[in-house]
Parts: sequence; structure tokens; C-alpha cells
Amino acid sequence: METLTKMIDRQNILLIPHTNSQTQATILDIISTQLQKTGFVTAGFKQAIKDREKKFPTGLNTATYGIAIPHTDSDYVKQATIAIALLEEPVVFQEMGAEEIDVKVRLIFMLAIKNADMQLETLQEVVELLADDNKMNRLLQAENVDEILAALS
Repeated sequence: METLTKMIDRQNILLIPHTNSQTQATILDIISTQLQKTGFVTAGFKQAIKDREKKFPTGLNTATYGIAIPHTDSDYVKQATIAIALLEEPVVFQEMGAEEIDVKVRLIFMLAIKNADMQLETLQEVVELLADDNKMNRLLQAENVDEILAALS
């Protein structure tokens, strides 16, 4: 989990309240816009992340709730980071490896990785986190950025 926590910048942790117009695309826009505003990615990242999610869905059902791990080519990354978004209400993503299955996602880890080796290590740490029901429950119940950071440590 060390790599994971080092890559998370608190300004890229978002608690997203429910609105009636929430879709997968709007949520991906909100998170990628934040990454661009904070200087971690280029302007092309937003469209690239949506295009890749359409081709290669990243939704995963877990014991606690659905999560998604959207990511795209390193060409759009200025500095490696992970954005975390906790949604008040779930949005539908398609399941990784089984696009016909809907996953109601409440937690998103958006990866902005510059180097391929780091991407594999980071994905492994995210999978470890998903296997930890205690940490996942704490993340899903978090009410602010500090509680999300505490759940990850």
C-alpha cells in the first residue's frame, strides 16, 4: 500500500454529491478535470480516459460495493498520481472483462501513471486494498478527505 498512498494527493480526493444528471461520463469528466486543474495531466487526458473506458471497462464488483479503476496512456500524464472519488450515489460502469454486466460504482481510483512498471505495481496494490473488507468499508463510509486518507493508511 506504500506506493498507493504516496501517489495520492489530497487535492485529488473528491467526495461527489448526488445529482440527477450523474453518468459515468460526467463523473469521469469531474475527476479528470480536477487532475488537469492540479497539473497532473494534460488536456487530452479527459477524452482519452473516456475512450479507453468504453473499449476496456474497469468496473469491478467487490464484497462491499462496485469500484472502477479507469486509466489511460501515459502520454497524457505530466506527473504520476491517483485520484479517488467517493460517490454519494452509485453510477453504472461496465464490468472489466464482461462488458454486458453493469457494476454500480461508488468508489473510483483514477490512475494517472507515467511508467508501465509502476502501473502494474499500482494495480496490484489497488487489488490488495479491495481484498481488505475493513479498509473498503471505512472508505465507503468516509465523510471527508481526512477519513479517506486514514482508511488508506
